[in-house]
Amino acid sequence: MYIKNNKLLVKKIWNKEISVWINLNTLTEKDILRLTQKEVFKIKEFENYKNFEKNIYNKNILENIIFSSKLFLNLEEFKKNKKENIYFNLGFIEKFVYESNRAEWSKIKEEDLIKIFRNKKVNYQNKNEILEVKNSIKAFEFMQEKFVFNVWNIKKVYHILTKNLVMNSWDKYPRWFKKIENTVNDEITSNPENVEKDIENLILWYKENKNKLFPLELAFIFHLKFQKIHPFLDWNWRVGRFLLNKILISNWYFPIIIFSNNKKSFFNSIKTPWIWNKKYFKFMLEQNKKTLNYFNKYETLPKT
Repeated sequence: MYIKNNKLLVKKIWNKEISVWINLNTLTEKDILRLTQKEVFKIKEFENYKNFEKNIYNKNILENIIFSSKLFLNLEEFKKNKKENIYFNLGFIEKFVYESNRAEWSKIKEEDLIKIFRNKKVNYQNKNEILEVKNSIKAFEFMQEKFVFNVWNIKKVYHILTKNLVMNSWDKYPRWFKKIENTVNDEITSNPENVEKDIENLILWYKENKNKLFPLELAFIFHLKFQKIHPFLDWNWRVGRFLLNKILISNWYFPIIIFSNNKKSFFNSIKTPWIWNKKYFKFMLEQNKKTLNYFNKYETLPKT
């Protein structure tokens, strides 16, 4: 957002300007609300929005999520220095890491995890799980500062997340892509010999579609395709959630937490078919809604 001609609050959407009249002496949250309403109206005119809308059950939830997400981030941009990492400031990263690790059987308490984020002493006995949290903080920083979509960086995210961790066998996690087959929902994933090529094809798909598909659709499908490949021996779900949110954040949408108590519903949503699955889209939008509601602190932010 920026001020133009001392009388307009302006935002660009795909190089198209939208604006609202303002009084610079009384710039308020209501001005941000009006700008957001115009932003959502413009977004709904895009063909990729209309195409995505056809593939979901609840049309209203999509519009409401977009409005809530845009309003939330517009208000944050309005209130704070752009250089600050709002996701750390809001406590999003703490909650994201807690729910992501808990979904993979971590037992660390949320209050202990928050202490780790704040560099305080923790008496928790499982040093492996403490390191999981510290690695996740480093991974998010890498995603924010240096990550671009290529094979090397996807491997790098996995390496940061698993560095110095040990498996149940007390061996360290193997570096890079898997050497043995693994499954998702009892379905065989990419053959180890094909993983490198499959990830290259996924990145090519992403680059070809990042300006074609609606950002939520792009992120959801990428996440599902990535899990279909399941390129690592372990930690695929956690790596995938980082990649999912990188796409959303890059497109100025609020990131998603897949809550651990909804893990069973997630796996039920991806059974069949894998891609362009309305049940899966419904689940992801509901998690998006749940995330926004969890962090809602504005009276003008509607509950979806």
